Amino acid sequence: MQLLENDTFVKRIQYLIITLFILLIAFDVYLAIDNTIDNDTISYIIKSYTDNGLYILTFFWGAVTANFFFPTQHTLLVSGTIGSIILVVFAIFIYWFSLGTMVSKLIGPTENDIRIAHAIYMVFGFIMGYLFWRQPDKSE
Repeated sequence: MQLLENDTFVKRIQYLIITLFILLIAFDVYLAIDNTIDNDTISYIIKSYTDNGLYILTFFWGAVTANFFFPTQHTLLVSGTIGSIILVVFAIFIYWFSLGTMVSKLIGPTENDIRIAHAIYMVFGFIMGYLFWRQPDKSE
């Protein structure tokens, strides 16, 4: 844990993440400009998978949002490892039992049924991340 307290190490990791993010965007733009293969951008691939029912992505996005943007100052409900296991188990259930498709069918055939189902899974992921997988606030 001493590495996390070393400001130089943390800055290097931050710069690495920012650089990778910029490279990812640049690569996505390159794929969008390159017309040799249609619909080969990273954005399009992610959108097609989420539109086709991979509700796990929106579930995890909700969990990651709770984890990174809402740190806690209180004692965690469960340890970080147990919380991660709980999230993965729920994601496996969502995928294995096609729960996303079930929710979409329960909503009914509307113009926004897929969007509503993704919103439900994002909120569910946020709640699960908020309860079981939060970072402690170390700003104090």
